[in-house]
Amino acid sequence: MIALHTHAVLALALTCAHAVAASSSAGDMPTHVILAEASAARNIVTDTAATASTDAADAATAWALGDWGGARTALAVHGLDLEFVATTDILGVVDGGIRRGVEALSKFDLVFKLDTGTAGWWRNGSLQVVLLGTAGGSLSERAGDMQIVSNIEAPANTLIVYEANYEHHFLDDRVALLVGLHDLNADFYVLEHAGLFLNSSFGIGIEVAQVGASLFPVTAPGARLQIKMTPNTYLQAGVFDGVPGVPGDPARPHGTHITFDRGDGIFSIAEIGWLGEAVSYYKLALGSWYHSREFIDINNRTRANNDGIYLIGEKDLWRTEDGCGVGVFAQLGFTEGDRNQVSTSVAGGVNWTGPLPARPQDVAGLAVAHARNGERFRRLNPGGERAETTLEMSYLMQPAPWLTVQPDLQYVIHPSTDTSLDNALVLGVRLQVAF
Repeated sequence: MIALHTHAVLALALTCAHAVAASSSAGDMPTHVILAEASAARNIVTDTAATASTDAADAATAWALGDWGGARTALAVHGLDLEFVATTDILGVVDGGIRRGVEALSKFDLVFKLDTGTAGWWRNGSLQVVLLGTAGGSLSERAGDMQIVSNIEAPANTLIVYEANYEHHFLDDRVALLVGLHDLNADFYVLEHAGLFLNSSFGIGIEVAQVGASLFPVTAPGARLQIKMTPNTYLQAGVFDGVPGVPGDPARPHGTHITFDRGDGIFSIAEIGWLGEAVSYYKLALGSWYHSREFIDINNRTRANNDGIYLIGEKDLWRTEDGCGVGVFAQLGFTEGDRNQVSTSVAGGVNWTGPLPARPQDVAGLAVAHARNGERFRRLNPGGERAETTLEMSYLMQPAPWLTVQPDLQYVIHPSTDTSLDNALVLGVRLQVAF
């Protein structure tokens, strides 16, 4: 077993920060990221998140703690970007489900990203370390749902190394190879317009999440290769250890633990996609995955293989030069119904950026996620509902460059397909602060 201790990785990241700061001077403000979280696996600060460029004049307002007396800008000049983003969901089951009540859930991302070229080391490379902290209760234990109402809900209060990887670009950025700890949902099965919503199924389908892949809240080591075949076409593939470490393990409750055991197998995934231009943005992608981990299936049999396919797509229906407009998305996933509880997932929704003339940066959205049990599971568990369906309405506001406030409503129909549970109504708000 290999055990990576969180405090050791933090010390290493801070050492890198000290090294690049030694000869730093003032310069342009780095890119600042505020997240609209997408799913249990997208919950990190990445280049695919929405970004807003700032300059030195905005240093005092771009982050809640400002520019640290110019230190943040100085570090960025030498290739090191630092982000600390705190996300809190205050959500309550007001009707139905298992029991009523309110839960507060929090997630903290501390991100160190070093551009090796800007740092003066070598060109076309980047190092990234993400420390992830999770805290709070379980809203889904109140709602009783299986698709997970909040995509920042985690099984334990802990601090782990969530990402620790190196990425290198080749052939004028047409090829990129990443190696290390990585959330596969940062690249695969991900849609920009789905990122508004809090429910986990809008990040990645439950048919994949149920098998235990390298996803939030804990990742596995692996490698990912991306190839831009044309300016509008890409192919990517990834291979990861089949069993990520589990936060909250009674034997290892804290820190980061990576194990390579017999029976782990591998989780492999591939995706081909087509992208439209910015003026008429669209994305269409087809993917498949294979899991060779040993597991006990719904028939109480030992298996060593699992697989599935998915199709995802999104499109801007219209978009103005200032970013206002309407976008839609849809996703469809299938897996083996003879060994998994959920065999099919379907989701889709619509976003409207700038619904109010006086608030062009606000985003309003409506979406639905549907998880359907396989026929074999239904035969083994007669009398249950066929599927769980969740409707979500959300509205994202940004009162300050470093703050987002997002009221949210979800209605869960047939939670966990359990006939003894009434439909659950969930209300609450997400708060996100970039320090």
